[in-house]
Amino acid sequence: MPFRFHKDWMEVCNCGTPLDNSGYHLLTCKTGGGPIWSHEAIAGVWSECFRSLHIHHRREVRNRYIDSECRPDIVMFDAELGSNIDLDISLAHPWSADVFPGSAEACGFAASRREARKKSKYEHHKMPGGSVGNVIPLVMEHFGTWGEEGKKFLRKLAVHSSDEAGRPNAAEFLEFWRKRFSVQLQKCNSRVIAKKLSVLCGGSENPESFSTQVFPH
Repeated sequence: MPFRFHKDWMEVCNCGTPLDNSGYHLLTCKTGGGPIWSHEAIAGVWSECFRSLHIHHRREVRNRYIDSECRPDIVMFDAELGSNIDLDISLAHPWSADVFPGSAEACGFAASRREARKKSKYEHHKMPGGSVGNVIPLVMEHFGTWGEEGKKFLRKLAVHSSDEAGRPNAAEFLEFWRKRFSVQLQKCNSRVIAKKLSVLCGGSENPESFSTQVFPH
């Protein structure tokens, strides 16, 4: 990365963590809010997808569980079930220390591990009325791999789309939204890294400003 951006390389992030040449820490560092911004951007694409299907949903629903501060990112009404579904959106990095050995052996390992963790987070908490929480974790890895739960859920939405006249068929729906999520994810990755590099190189937090410095017209 020092050669890629033609900048003097900082050895330590402004959070105090040593930097790596691969950019892993720049992408996952919580100082500066990069991961939160990426998370919200991906959640926004899910909302965009639901609106295209005229599916009622709400973001960041508070007091969903009576015995926990668990707050699903999206609560979506499933007309087929006649009830709400809790969705928890997450980005996982396959190079994280706790999943790296497994990720080296199997594609999607980090997403699978994050799905399991999200489910265990909700399964013991109760909603008003006494029902136990049930969440669908929508996980993507930073390099683009989807978790199995997210893939199944998107396929279900594709079937919903194909059931109504005038909407894309299932294959067209899947192709469009897979590309839409992929593009947004890579935009998030590049923006977060550019913003961190801009700060570490003494510039502003505006990633566009950093791009101008690195790639002058």
